[in-house]
Amino acid sequence: MKKYDIALFDLDGTLSESGEGILDCVRQIFKRTNRPLPSEEIIKSFIGPPMYDSLKRCGFSHDEAEEGVKIYKEEFIKSGIYKNKVYDGINELLFSLKENGVLLGVATTKYQPFADKIINMLKLDRFFDFIGGATAGTERRTKEKVIHYSLENLGANADSRVIMVGDTKFDAEGAAKVGCDFIGVLYGYGTKQEMEHFYKNAIFVNTPSEIKNIILK
Repeated sequence: MKKYDIALFDLDGTLSESGEGILDCVRQIFKRTNRPLPSEEIIKSFIGPPMYDSLKRCGFSHDEAEEGVKIYKEEFIKSGIYKNKVYDGINELLFSLKENGVLLGVATTKYQPFADKIINMLKLDRFFDFIGGATAGTERRTKEKVIHYSLENLGANADSRVIMVGDTKFDAEGAAKVGCDFIGVLYGYGTKQEMEHFYKNAIFVNTPSEIKNIILK
């Protein structure tokens, strides 16, 4: 039996290990704009939030951040997107949830065309009922907005039992703002401390297989 009607999954650091490709593309932004490369800690902080926001935090103006996003997209579609791999246990988890009637959605702040391509490339599309990604503008850039967008397209209503699964503080914050339950995965790119700061009653897991026992009774 299922405890939740709908389960939403973040992409990077939750479904797929994507850090190498993302960070390579981020480094290319600084190289192509003739900027000194930040510390590795700052570079790693680009995984999770929207690229535009991360560039703004690094001192890029609006126009410079827009140009940086353009460079990122060029580099990502050329090479970064192919450096994704599914975490061990994800296929088995999604299959089990699907078999038990849980509606499955992706809720990621990765740009929609990239999210669609990656999910298809990794052959995860057979599991998901909807893939929700971000828009290039401000219409749908935050995790909260992407979660709302995904739930609307999955037909959620006030009685729907919903849980969000993610690995960063952005996922935790989005779930808290929407008002759904939250599973924080500790095998991704965020930390327990960061996620707990935004979602006090988060449930934490170390492996994908543990998620099944939380979503199914």
